[in-house]
Amino acid sequence: MREYKNFKEIDRDLKLLKLQKEIDKERVLLSYNQTKESLSPKRIIKSAAGSIFKNALVLKGATSVLGFIGEKFGK
Repeated sequence: MREYKNFKEIDRDLKLLKLQKEIDKERVLLSYNQTKESLSPKRIIKSAAGSIFKNALVLKGATSVLGFIGEKFGK
């Protein structure tokens, strides 16, 4: 526990704590808003559509490669 020598030190620490409290509050609000935005129906649908498209491309590429390998070694 800190020992203070005068009221000026106490006031300084109180101001610092008040500023830290405001910073922490803003961080919580920012985090909340980012989470809220990321869970919006529009964002979820956009993300799901992107994942489906990406997986379709990977599947198409893998099928092409496997088909080529099958043709080459199957004969």
